[in-house]
Amino acid sequence: MKLSDSTILTVTTIGAALAALFALIGLTTPKWLRSGYGLWNCNNVCSTSTAVLTVLALIFLVISSILLIILLMRLFPRKLRFVPLGLLIIATLFLLISTATYLRQFRVIGYSFELIVTAHAFAFLASVLLAFWYGTTVNDKPAIRSTVLTPTIVLPSS
Repeated sequence: MKLSDSTILTVTTIGAALAALFALIGLTTPKWLRSGYGLWNCNNVCSTSTAVLTVLALIFLVISSILLIILLMRLFPRKLRFVPLGLLIIATLFLLISTATYLRQFRVIGYSFELIVTAHAFAFLASVLLAFWYGTTVNDKPAIRSTVLTPTIVLPSS
């Protein structure tokens, strides 16, 4: 069973829109820690880098959702199809880094956790790049090389 382009784009658009919705809810709610500390009302324990990264991730998620809708309607230039993908990758990495940055603020985590977050970011980036490469090369037909020698006629020189 082959999935159509519009089906894949629709599912991707819905996923990006849900990610933007959850990021917005997580950004505006006050329970980042069980004790009630949020990102905005935290009594001198706020992390401005976490707030900036989360807001940027939300903006990138919203922009990529809009671009995916435009791409779904076939109004987006074909040469710029990689822009929503790039924005989604950057938004995902920003969300991951903002989570680690917020936890570091409270000295809850050690360097091992930070190394795992870094490994996750590189593994995610590598897997997306591999999927992108695979998607661009899967329809390329390899050149057929013939191993049969073609007969050549050699004329005697006079």
